[in-house]
Amino acid sequence: MTTKELLACTTPEAIQYIKKNIKSKNKEEYYKLKKLVDEQQFEARNFEDTVLDILNFDWQSLERDRNWWWQLQALPFLNWFSNSLELQSEEERSRYFTYCLDAIQCWANNAKHNEESPLAWHDHASAFRVRNLTNWLLFCHVAGLTISEEARAEPFASLVIEHLEWLQEDKHYSKHTNHGFDQAMIALTVGLMFARDDFEPYRQRNRERLKDEVTFAFTEEGVHKENSPGYQKMMLGRLKQLRTFIHLGEKDISELGERYIKTAEAFLRAITLPDGYLPMIGDTQGGEAGLPDNCGGEESLRIFNYSDSGYVIIKGKNKNIGDFFLLVKNCHFSNYHRHDDDLMVYLWCNGDVILGDGGLYSHNEKSTIRKFMRSHLAHTVAYVKGKPVRDKWKLKSFPKIGLDENCNIIYADSFMFGDKISRKVDVSSIEKGVFTVKDESSGEPLFLNFYFGECAEVKSIRKNHLKVDFAFSYCHIGSTARFYGFFQGKSNKTFEASYSSSKYNVANGNPRIVLSSLSSCVESSIEFGFVGQNHE
Repeated sequence: MTTKELLACTTPEAIQYIKKNIKSKNKEEYYKLKKLVDEQQFEARNFEDTVLDILNFDWQSLERDRNWWWQLQALPFLNWFSNSLELQSEEERSRYFTYCLDAIQCWANNAKHNEESPLAWHDHASAFRVRNLTNWLLFCHVAGLTISEEARAEPFASLVIEHLEWLQEDKHYSKHTNHGFDQAMIALTVGLMFARDDFEPYRQRNRERLKDEVTFAFTEEGVHKENSPGYQKMMLGRLKQLRTFIHLGEKDISELGERYIKTAEAFLRAITLPDGYLPMIGDTQGGEAGLPDNCGGEESLRIFNYSDSGYVIIKGKNKNIGDFFLLVKNCHFSNYHRHDDDLMVYLWCNGDVILGDGGLYSHNEKSTIRKFMRSHLAHTVAYVKGKPVRDKWKLKSFPKIGLDENCNIIYADSFMFGDKISRKVDVSSIEKGVFTVKDESSGEPLFLNFYFGECAEVKSIRKNHLKVDFAFSYCHIGSTARFYGFFQGKSNKTFEASYSSSKYNVANGNPRIVLSSLSSCVESSIEFGFVGQNHE
């Protein structure tokens, strides 16, 4: 099939879809495209610009992070062209159009059959590439560019079909992950754009896949199962994208998305910090905007019970301790992006992360820093000696979390280390800046890992008492366990390292303290508040 033949089958709904979703006046993407074409500088998110002659590129020789390759393999410059067409001069429009044609052909010649080309047929990148290619072809067709008559574009229809066939195979489908969600959503969208009987298998299979992905991805409370606020935000965006299916005649898919949007927004709002940013939990990066609720007032205490989804969150504000946010997390719904963070406590006060989380760092799972970030050592948890179970199907029992009827005690059970470890967090005095934690194992000696925020300054360490100051807050910890070790920064031994990462691929030394006990039961008290308070 030629590209001209494919475009002749474009549905009226697809034309309206393109007109509605591509506005062509994006200055940022205009400059990205201009920089790539005129200066041979490729801009990828979270990375410095790379010198890249994409018309003569072998698609394998550059040593770069996987995420950099993931972005490039999606051919993002096709979007940049479409999203900035009305800002381009006539000369640029002709030159950039030709550039895109030649760049696609360069990919087909050097990456499509090249096993050495990083992530060329990655499950996620391939889906985004066929989306970008199809949208670009349709956009050029709608915009009156000579795409149907262009000889160099003739094989691109076959390239689209080759991608759809590849995604159709179950061995390439990443079921019940955000990747699988995108694969199904994109393949269904492309299938609906052309009135061809031979596209019906793509429509049927991906319609069913997408329905399954939506209902699996979120709990009944609207919480995304891949373990982080960052993915909650991203996947809420995907739910909203399902609204566009109504313009392609898929009313059921649009309505299915609507079922989850309200609850997914409510949880995103609940998990957003008082300063409007998302807590850096799991694979969330620092500085990511959340969904502020603006419902606190000068004196407030609100408890968000998402225990069926693995979270209990408390937000408060008063004149004694200022703004605060306490979260207890205990869930293992998905192995994907899993961090060993059962029983985690996260505490924020007056802009300071007191008890935190290491963050994402990168998607390079071979990195020792990435391994640390996903480990229990980068979270405030109780643990015993041994290796955490990362596969939920190998757990003796799934983790549980709940809240007593008076909303005073958060209780949780974890089997991450094999036998049960229980944690009870008494928040009855949280408005005074005090809460207590009781941890119990099934008999093994317990360790407590206290992972502090980046600006923590440890003022004193005694056998069983810690004093830590932050920019605007303080934290005192007393425990029946005793001091075991203080760790910060790089070490050849993973256990002795401690990092945090608020920016992609950038790690800083981060303080954490481990307490140990010969007992299977440990009780701890945490006090926090303004750093200027009399708390000696």
